[in-house]
Amino acid sequence: MNAYLRAGDDVALPPGGFEEATLTSTTQDRVFIKRRYGFVRLCLKHGVAIRPVYVFGEGRLFGNVQGMWKARLALNRLGVPTILVWGRWFFPLLPRRAKLLVVVGRPLVAPKVDAPTKEEVAQWHQRYIDELKRIYDEYKEVAYGPEEGKEAKLEVW
Repeated sequence: MNAYLRAGDDVALPPGGFEEATLTSTTQDRVFIKRRYGFVRLCLKHGVAIRPVYVFGEGRLFGNVQGMWKARLALNRLGVPTILVWGRWFFPLLPRRAKLLVVVGRPLVAPKVDAPTKEEVAQWHQRYIDELKRIYDEYKEVAYGPEEGKEAKLEVW
């Protein structure tokens, strides 16, 4: 990642990881971002913009076992993915049909900071979360329709 950023290349980094896959639900939108600071540190170190992206409907592609969060997230930290997903009947590894809407937020133009402090990283991380929530709230009715969209909430883990 550092080599690409040093070269001036654009990169995409989905920060949720195993944990976000574990939390995926067909009925509740969730992101695992509260403890993900590394991508912000990289952006500050290289002085590149951070662009929040949210994909509406992604959690509806596959069912996933819910619950036992503490145990499952602890196993994730050990490198053991704790997901049990299923898609279509007779073809469980194929995703279900679902309408997807990809929304790209405003760029958060980060300054170049050779050695970002924890406070700087935390400040930009919060800006990222705020922009992610903003685009979610702005587009949830477009993605899910007026009735379902009004009730939709983004859980930030």
